[in-house]
Amino acid sequence: MTPFGLKLRTLRKNKNISTTELAKVLKVSTAYLSMLENGRRGKPPNGMVELVCAYFGLIWDDSEELKNAANISDTNAQINTTSLGINATTLTNVLKNNIKWLKDDELIELSKIILSMAHKNQK
Repeated sequence: MTPFGLKLRTLRKNKNISTTELAKVLKVSTAYLSMLENGRRGKPPNGMVELVCAYFGLIWDDSEELKNAANISDTNAQINTTSLGINATTLTNVLKNNIKWLKDDELIELSKIILSMAHKNQK
């Protein structure tokens, strides 16, 4: 599952809307919508995210939260470290080769650490 898929499913279920009904509104197939919700499709197109926000009446923080979830839902993320140096290349490969061995709580903690460091360094 992806962050976007989880949020989309939660929105849909909270409103008691079927996948078929939502798929019609979004002008996608029920199969595609199901794949999005289950993480077999990654980041949705921006236009679709906007449609979801409009359909569910999401504004401000809720809308931004859904857009952010979509942006971190790429299930086939690729990182080009050509211009970043050896340490970035090493980290990328260490993560690629070992992510399958990390537990969910460890992945959450690692994400928090990286985001905190990146935020601090952007200032």
